[in-house]
Amino acid sequence: MDTDFLVALLRGHPEALERAEEYDSSGVEVSTTSMNAFEIYLGAFRSREASKNLKEADDLLSSIKVLDLNLEGARRAGEVFSELLRKGMPIGLRDAIIAGIALAGGYTLVTRNVGHFRRVVGLSTETW
Repeated sequence: MDTDFLVALLRGHPEALERAEEYDSSGVEVSTTSMNAFEIYLGAFRSREASKNLKEADDLLSSIKVLDLNLEGARRAGEVFSELLRKGMPIGLRDAIIAGIALAGGYTLVTRNVGHFRRVVGLSTETW
């Protein structure tokens, strides 16, 4: 799950909650990347209600699998970032790391940020 989906869950967005329920009832493994977790925590620490938002972030992130950046994920992220820079279509470094982790593990990325991620060759995405 990309950060936009996680934020929507934290904010109680009905569409995100419905999609999460679909995943839960169908037994789909729900996960996010350590980079997405970083982005969620960054937002929580910067918010006006940091302690409340940190607790909600902890609760959400402890309920799902968090995929770490390992050597293969780092390699894939470097490849993605380099290739898109070469083509003149760069994405953010954090998005490249998220894509690299997903590619290395064969995961589908649930996101609304398809503009960036559709440029990543071989990355499976699902729009929520």
